[in-house]
Amino acid sequence: MQTKQTILIIDDIKENIDVLVGLLHNYDLIPSLDGVTALKILEHEDIDLILLDIMMPEMDGFEVCILIKQNSKIKNIPIIFLTGKNSPTDIENGFKLGAVDYISKPFEPNELIMRVKTHLELRGYQKNLEKKVKDEILKNKQQQHMIYQQSKQAALGELLMHIAHQWTQPLSELGSINTLMLAKAKLGLEVDAQKQLDSQYRSQEVIKFMSETLDTFKNFYQPTDNRTYFLIKDSLSHVITIIGATFDYENIQVIVHSYEVKEIYANMNEFEQVILSILNNARNIFKQRRIKNPVINIKIENRKVSISDNGGGIDENIYEEIFSPFKSGYESSGIGLALTKSIIDKNDGVITATNNSDGAVFTIEFLQWMD
Repeated sequence: MQTKQTILIIDDIKENIDVLVGLLHNYDLIPSLDGVTALKILEHEDIDLILLDIMMPEMDGFEVCILIKQNSKIKNIPIIFLTGKNSPTDIENGFKLGAVDYISKPFEPNELIMRVKTHLELRGYQKNLEKKVKDEILKNKQQQHMIYQQSKQAALGELLMHIAHQWTQPLSELGSINTLMLAKAKLGLEVDAQKQLDSQYRSQEVIKFMSETLDTFKNFYQPTDNRTYFLIKDSLSHVITIIGATFDYENIQVIVHSYEVKEIYANMNEFEQVILSILNNARNIFKQRRIKNPVINIKIENRKVSISDNGGGIDENIYEEIFSPFKSGYESSGIGLALTKSIIDKNDGVITATNNSDGAVFTIEFLQWMD
């Protein structure tokens, strides 16, 4: 593990390097007699500070500085020009090229040591900050991955729940048909051929309906990257088809008022996921708070939809952070609304949440104005 900070000394005169090595012996020092060699060293070594002479053959210090600043991997290493060229033009040029300091030869040793110490301390702070930024970026990526995985699990749970409710009535009907036919067979009763044929046809229709239900759900939960023009009311109708049986089972009334004539341009599949998330949030609030006669009102205007409920509203303690990850008004992971905002942002829209006298109001408005 490196305990000392590393200084790269670039000077074509060996005696100058020897003087600097003697003064700065408390640091890890790497000497270089020319710019080409110094650039190769920078490719492999972790350098904290560069002391750079200007007057060198083949490649002068200004050229070396330019090449360093053009390399994204090493451009943030601080450079101090240490040279006998001390005209105002040279000094100005050095700072323009990105140097952090400029020390003229002959230099005063204590001044050199103090300046080097100051810039190394600043470099230490900078590297520490860079590490913290990288750590936070990694942490955010891990958190996003976790949210994505939890979202997939939540979507699967919702999928199974809605399928179960959609299949309740068809399964009951199949059960009735089979029970009747089985009872007659056990009792030795004669079964009318036409009635038996009708029962088989009806069974096939029910099974077809259940198969089509699976296709509908499969398409709904299959993500796509395509944007298209569509009316919000058509998209909403599709969502209600998905959740209709569940909401009927839980006696949740959905009232839709549409005044829409202009289409929006967005990812329809993603938009439907957003609507589903908001409606499911309302359903969970109704259950948690045991709301009698739960109602969701949906108002659709041109490129704008407002969804309000009578569930009592968003809790004050999370009101300002309702779209943040892991914030929720009911007992869940709280990931739905965070992803909802992300999706709407990606589709050039704005989503807001407020309370009215009865409950929460979510409003989505798209910013394209294409007539």
